[in-house]
Amino acid sequence: MFKKLQKLAEQNTAKSADAARNDEINAAMRDVRNSSTRVRNAQIKTDNAQVVNDALYFRNRAATAQTVDELLNDDRALKVIARATGLGDLYLFNRDRLRDVLKSDLNDPNSAARQGSVKELEAARKFDFGRAGGVLDANGNALTIDGQGVVRNDGTGNPFEAGLSKLKNLVITNSGTAGVGGDGALLKLGDLAKTVADDFTRVNTRALLAEEQAPAKASGGYDLDSPEFQRFRSRTDIQREVDYYKENIKNIKSTEDFFSDSRLVRFALTAYDLESEALNKGKIRKILESDLSDQNSLANRFQDPRFKQMAEDFNVFMFKELNIKSTAMVDKIVGKYEQVKYEQSLDEAAPGVRAALEFSRRAKDVTKTVQLLGDSVLREVITVANNIPKELAIQEVSSQVTALERKVDVKKFSDSGEIDRIVQRYLINKESQSSGIAGGKGGYLLGLFG
Repeated sequence: MFKKLQKLAEQNTAKSADAARNDEINAAMRDVRNSSTRVRNAQIKTDNAQVVNDALYFRNRAATAQTVDELLNDDRALKVIARATGLGDLYLFNRDRLRDVLKSDLNDPNSAARQGSVKELEAARKFDFGRAGGVLDANGNALTIDGQGVVRNDGTGNPFEAGLSKLKNLVITNSGTAGVGGDGALLKLGDLAKTVADDFTRVNTRALLAEEQAPAKASGGYDLDSPEFQRFRSRTDIQREVDYYKENIKNIKSTEDFFSDSRLVRFALTAYDLESEALNKGKIRKILESDLSDQNSLANRFQDPRFKQMAEDFNVFMFKELNIKSTAMVDKIVGKYEQVKYEQSLDEAAPGVRAALEFSRRAKDVTKTVQLLGDSVLREVITVANNIPKELAIQEVSSQVTALERKVDVKKFSDSGEIDRIVQRYLINKESQSSGIAGGKGGYLLGLFG
């Protein structure tokens, strides 16, 4: 079994010189295209932030407006109304007509709205800004409006325009009076300003452009078609967790929802081999919400690439929502979870096998010594292979790098033979540690990779 896994790892990592050169050329071209995409995404983020600000401005303006004209003569507020109701072209090219449409007397067949398009009529009806006169409540009290835009029926404030009734969410009866409750207070219904602001945000928010991803690398450590793996993933305990994830992830609507379900969090972390971080929800959330375009963001500061990969896949930063409900992303995370759990089962049978396979697969991507220290798996293999004591970890990072570079040259990791030699030394020393026999031959574990 393990010999087969090692053989697959060697086959998947072997590459001809021509293929390697083509990969380098394709990677360079991909970086150029992605640089352009990142520039465009930066502008999209700026534009989306402006949309959010405009929506908030409109809600505040609607809450404080004391007259219809005050609102419609405010171009920023008028823009939100126009785009939320599909009248953006009128806002751009004929604002006077837009105001005439919105202020139409809906009882007048010759009004701008009644003579205009269906969309214009619907917008006029939505707000009913053209309603003339004042409004009485059910008890005969004239409605007024105070300096903060709050409608009152206690005889204080300024005269109230009937055209603001819908925007102020008043309940208006068929007889044209405002409804009041048992306590004499005006009845309210819905929140038109919020609805308009939400529609404006939905219509004008743009999705970020996807960066071009490098072709998926061969896993190298798994035979996903093998009967052994298929039997493993069919186990009741594995399927129970998979079914729970698939059933409940579709109900997640926010990061708060996700992090409130510890079982979902543990499943996702396990998929990225970060199950040990399950109790550090605050740390994980900050990583997932990192701006990956900022080199100083939390996700980019971690040397361990698993954190950054999880942040990229979840894509929380822009919309503050989890990007894991699509079928493709659910399948990806479920697949990663099954592979990690399978690796763990292999390691339980023969401790050290999993780390050896991981190192064989990933060491070729290491370009800096510090990457070995920041990745728990790579660190385990390289320190055990070179008999470096664990106490090294208490030193300053610079001292750790210096100590490691005395024994390891990452430039040689492009040679698969060098990686094989490190793995062999690791397995020999790992078995010696397990058996308590110093300088053992590594017969059992090494034999699995023979």
